[in-house]
Amino acid sequence: MGLHHVPFCQIVIALPKAICRVFGQMYCATMVAMPDSRCTLLPAFSVVEVSGRDARSFLQGQLTNDLLGLERHPGLLAAACDRDGRVLEILRLASRGDIVLIVIRRSLAAPLITRLSNFVLRAEVSIEDRSQALAVAGMMVAPAGGSWSQPEAAAAGVTVMVAGSQRLLLVGPPASLEWVLHDADRVSPDDWERACIKDGEPTVHPETAGNWIPQMLNLDLLSAVSFTKGCYVGQEIVARTQHLGRIKRRMLRYAGPAGAPFPPGLALYSGESRAAEVVTACDGPHGMELLAVTEMRFCSELLGARPGGSELVPADLPYSIPAPQGTPGR
Repeated sequence: MGLHHVPFCQIVIALPKAICRVFGQMYCATMVAMPDSRCTLLPAFSVVEVSGRDARSFLQGQLTNDLLGLERHPGLLAAACDRDGRVLEILRLASRGDIVLIVIRRSLAAPLITRLSNFVLRAEVSIEDRSQALAVAGMMVAPAGGSWSQPEAAAAGVTVMVAGSQRLLLVGPPASLEWVLHDADRVSPDDWERACIKDGEPTVHPETAGNWIPQMLNLDLLSAVSFTKGCYVGQEIVARTQHLGRIKRRMLRYAGPAGAPFPPGLALYSGESRAAEVVTACDGPHGMELLAVTEMRFCSELLGARPGGSELVPADLPYSIPAPQGTPGR
């Protein structure tokens, strides 16, 4: 994974043990900057702050994951669903005392705030869009040189979230992010999007909000759904689907030619049959990277944007997809 079995040198990062485990380490004593570290600001993402004495318990009843372990898992992945268990937003979360920071696509921040505000009632909770004061950056691997520590980053108002085995999200004032990232090589937000796709991490756009249940987006495979916590919005449908094993559609990864448009929600075909819907896609120097929710009977087939097309080739995911069981379900 690139960060383990390397002696500590320039950078001291006193990260929580959960972060070290994600990066292939069982202790926090050794972590090193890699020469190919890259970073980018992510203007397509917003920061929502949920604060107050009841912030954690309030969100516990709204999101798919268990927030009781949020301190141990900065960058916790979760989804917000409607009452039919359909995913409306996908979020990353971290805590700072009574404050929970949520990283979400900018286009979905206002709907999330509006919907959560309708559930507040008597809870001591404040929900605020903090995107004017806080920016989001993505870092792939680790800072490339210089010297910084998590306590120093926290003192500057920067929150670190684990987003993958070699990806971090940083949230903080723009000037503080520039200070933390000043030695890292800069790339584009598209590089971050392609890294997310290769990691098999789904996203939801306004065009696809409410299209799929969490299992169709592999959120259960990404530890973004707790099946042991209490109730949350949509929990009955999500739990019943998991219990019955009737998951006939899963998110798969594909590679295709550069330049072709694959907007979110676009129908894809295997031969003449409608087989999949685009979750997200990003063009790159080596062609198109794409995630699509696909009927599992077409999981090994070439797909196309039109009936009879075959421009999309199945590609590997970093995790296994379980075989569907039982009779066709949702």
